Amino acid sequence: MPSHTNELEIIKQLFNSLTETDKKAFLKNIKDKEKSPIKTPIQKEIKECPHCKSTSFVKNGKKDNRQRFLCKNCSKTFTLTNNTILFSTKTDIKVWKKFIHCMIEKYSLRKTAEICKISLPTAFAWRHKILDTLQNMQNEVKLDGIVETDETYFPLSFKGHHKNFKLPRLSKHRGTQATKRGLPKEQVCVTSGVNLNGKSIAKVSNLGKT
Repeated sequence: MPSHTNELEIIKQLFNSLTETDKKAFLKNIKDKEKSPIKTPIQKEIKECPHCKSTSFVKNGKKDNRQRFLCKNCSKTFTLTNNTILFSTKTDIKVWKKFIHCMIEKYSLRKTAEICKISLPTAFAWRHKILDTLQNMQNEVKLDGIVETDETYFPLSFKGHHKNFKLPRLSKHRGTQATKRGLPKEQVCVTSGVNLNGKSIAKVSNLGKT
């Protein structure tokens, strides 16, 4: 399997493990009006400070036509797009949707950057922004009752490490087998669980089999 597909497989597994409500919430973070750039937040109300979770905050003016808030507890400012993939972006939502499509189709970052007409570093940052958003949603999931669990493994990839990076193992070409048999620490273990209500979760748990 090409190494660049490893992250995409994890993304798809994380997304599929979400409840229907969480799936809609995630998709809501990457969708907006078709014909306009991102000028107003998707989320219409905010209930707590994204930094300290305090419910004591006030409006604190606007920046780039976006309402800002000031937390009375931690004194930090925030907007409705904090902790979402739309934070600090002015890119047209059409480009984001095109980028998501490229990820689903398992395109390489270079090909995705060409299709979306963005730079390669931007494509790399966007992919991890989406990964972080999915992970944050997973962190809020708590399973109760009877829970069934399973695990799957992906090859450990060091793609993206370049300058002054020392590979902790012998390099290998795409499609070659691992240097050790079984499930060594060259394999990333992703553990998943689901309860009887269909609520599910998936997380990277460890390297190799423990």
